[in-house]
Amino acid sequence: LVRRRFRHIVAFEDRLRIECAGAILHPRPDKHATRAIEEASTMQSVEFATQRAAEIQVWLNALVRHPLAGKSFSLKLFLSLQDDMGTAWPEVSSNALTRIGAVSGSAVQNVTDGNMPWEQNTPDALEDDAQMLALASSEGIRMGAVVQAVPKLEGSITLLREHGECAGAVGMEMGKLNKAVEAGDRDLGIPIDILSKGLLRYGRRQGRLALELSAAMNPFLSQYKLCKYEKMAFHDRRVALQKRVKERGRADFRAQKLMINQRAMHGPGHMGNLDRLASEASYSDEVAVGAVHQSDIIASIVKSEVNRVAFERRTEWSKSMKILCSSLKEATFENASTWESTRDSFLQAMFSVKPEKIR
Repeated sequence: LVRRRFRHIVAFEDRLRIECAGAILHPRPDKHATRAIEEASTMQSVEFATQRAAEIQVWLNALVRHPLAGKSFSLKLFLSLQDDMGTAWPEVSSNALTRIGAVSGSAVQNVTDGNMPWEQNTPDALEDDAQMLALASSEGIRMGAVVQAVPKLEGSITLLREHGECAGAVGMEMGKLNKAVEAGDRDLGIPIDILSKGLLRYGRRQGRLALELSAAMNPFLSQYKLCKYEKMAFHDRRVALQKRVKERGRADFRAQKLMINQRAMHGPGHMGNLDRLASEASYSDEVAVGAVHQSDIIASIVKSEVNRVAFERRTEWSKSMKILCSSLKEATFENASTWESTRDSFLQAMFSVKPEKIR
């Protein structure tokens, strides 16, 4: 049995993204903005804890099935370490000084890497893979469309649900009106009762339709959240390109320094300095070659991950579209049947009421 807090999950995802650079990970559960007080409390309700545990379980299952994250050391450590995670990851340590030291070190490294003179080029200028450029362009257009369309679909379902609730509320009010009218004249209250029942049936059907559409929208919402992680994968590629340029610049600088000092130090007493400069130049060249190799690996991972996500998206969206269409078709037929029967019953009841009662 292992116990984890939400900060452990955040730290785990950060480490997983570093270990699996270029991978498109499954979106982790977010903090509930409307339940921030309960989330931070040590005395959480059973309902909240159960919901949170279910969300995290789905997320972990998706990571275990992931082709890269499922084999990572961070995942194995997160699932198997029974001690406090702070013993392995200082950024989540129970000691405040240890956490501050870890965060400060990470911030200094980020600032240092971000201010290198060879990183002044734009990310697109560094990309030399035509396939990656085309893939980034096409995926950028697609993700932009998804980010714009999915919230609109969610808003439409919300309006549909509210419309059903309003119809049900009007039906209930007409039911109250029917009781008041029937107290004076039962025949005159029959048409009102028929219309009230029609509105209630229509409201219930619209509410059920909204629920069915919300369930069918889950794959679209998943892709909407996944856009953020796909952008992170492309960002990993840009970081690798920047590191490649940086390490190549260092290697060239040390190689030039060695060439300049070879003649000046070619004499007794300077051979040790020449050996040191040669060793530094050789090491820098190896690091630069490794950076090139790492950037190529990340590019390959990004291409593979985009294809994997695209296949899952086509499969899941095709199933969801069938469910959406069938739900809308069924609801349309039922609503038409509801209002046709309501109309016929209403007209029959109206014609059965004596004219002097209508006046």
